[in-house]
Amino acid sequence: MVRLSSVWLSDPLQNQTYSLNYSVPLGLTGTSSSLSVLGSICIFLSFYRDIKKDFSFRLLSFLTVADLFNAFGNILGVIRYSKFGSNRIIGQNLSCDSDTLCVSQSFITVAANLASFWWTFLTTLNHLLHYRGSRVLEKCLLQILSHIVGWILPVIIAVIALSSNVLGEGYSSSSGPWCWIKDCKNIKDITKFSPVTWMAITGKFWEVLTYLGIFAIYLVLMWLKLKRSCRSRKMISLTNANDGPSYGTIPISNSSNEKEHSIDDRFGILWIFLYLYITRIWGTVRYFILVVHDGSPYLPIVDKIDLALLYIQSVGDSAQAFVNFIGLILIPYLCTKVKGRKTKNKRIHFQTFNTNEIL
Repeated sequence: MVRLSSVWLSDPLQNQTYSLNYSVPLGLTGTSSSLSVLGSICIFLSFYRDIKKDFSFRLLSFLTVADLFNAFGNILGVIRYSKFGSNRIIGQNLSCDSDTLCVSQSFITVAANLASFWWTFLTTLNHLLHYRGSRVLEKCLLQILSHIVGWILPVIIAVIALSSNVLGEGYSSSSGPWCWIKDCKNIKDITKFSPVTWMAITGKFWEVLTYLGIFAIYLVLMWLKLKRSCRSRKMISLTNANDGPSYGTIPISNSSNEKEHSIDDRFGILWIFLYLYITRIWGTVRYFILVVHDGSPYLPIVDKIDLALLYIQSVGDSAQAFVNFIGLILIPYLCTKVKGRKTKNKRIHFQTFNTNEIL
């Protein structure tokens, strides 16, 4: 099932072989994964220092746990691949055997990725519900259900893949320098499913489902905001037409709700939407390229595109916790500091102006 590309070499002893150069992807994955571990620690510290520890922050901490395990798994992949050197010569008749470290790392990343998809979707859904003034996800029963789906279900899927003996060396077929699904034809004979199907079961199907779900939630939120804006403009126009005060000018939500919305804005749905696409879409594109070719040789231009996507994927698939730290913790913190400084400067300027007027 490994893709045949322009890097295939002729070898009379091994029939056909090709070489994979992992020096750049290894460096990118190792750096990105290390930054994600650092970002995860910073998010946990922010959660520990937060007095309220609101539900949105707790969801972010659960998502960070999943992303941390994913980064740890990718670091194990980097360690394993580094033992083989930067180049690997792979024969056409691939073996389905995989070492213990490869299988263990694959199990960790499969479970962590599936958990990450769920908690990302749930964080987005929670933001939409908060915008509408609903706290339904904070009910005890739904929280228990969320943990079952978010932790136990990913582990069950990973266990099924492990018991089916499909976790192992994938030779970077729609993945980076880490193990995932064994990329050999014998899998279909043993399990009745091809490697591409197992890739969908253990990740890509749920990933695409998360894309669609978050995009739908984002469209609903934009429609609600547009609807609220149109209603506010209509109230203002009616007030101006009546040329007098009107109860229509009173905001729909009270100040406490507005404050709660402002708190939840740091977990903005737009950032979640963009972060998931920016970090994960590259591997999905590579997966569909693999599906379309179905083992047939890649054209030289497609092979170059796939290689470029591999480099970006090596960064994105390992950087989720770090990107979340930047967008959901660091940037809001800096914006708050800048806003506070501007407010302080305005207050000082106003006091100075009043003092000069008195003098």
